[in-house]
Amino acid sequence: MAKSSEGGGHRPARRRRRPLSLLVRGTVGDGPGLELLASLDRMDLPDPETLLADPAGAVLPERGDLRQAALDGVVVAVRNRPERSRWDAAWALLVKALETGPPDVVVVPATTLASLRRDDWDVPASIERLAGVVALSRRADRTTTAVAAATAAKAGR
Repeated sequence: MAKSSEGGGHRPARRRRRPLSLLVRGTVGDGPGLELLASLDRMDLPDPETLLADPAGAVLPERGDLRQAALDGVVVAVRNRPERSRWDAAWALLVKALETGPPDVVVVPATTLASLRRDDWDVPASIERLAGVVALSRRADRTTTAVAAATAAKAGR
């Protein structure tokens, strides 16, 4: 949210939020509406274009859900404007996320980003660092499915 330099906090952003506030609160009521608006304020995600412009200097959210949302936003930005430099920058961000936070949040963005590769784009060397995390996640998913099936089979006896 943009802050006003006039000492009034978030005045320009509040003027833009007023119609949204009225719509949300009018639809679901004041209590739930205010809670939703407050949660939107707490979801202070970095701009994907800013992250892509400087992956080395990027500051990713600490919270896992917000980090995942920021990385998903980066992948969407690359999908919307697929260019080699943006694809490479997105991989650099995923590696940074892997090095600075929980590895599970990079699995879905890495898998999706890999699907955006064009034939003439070389696979970056950094993908090797992410491949292990993706493979581990898939193995965990298969194990979970197998355990659930075995448990269901035992319960059905």
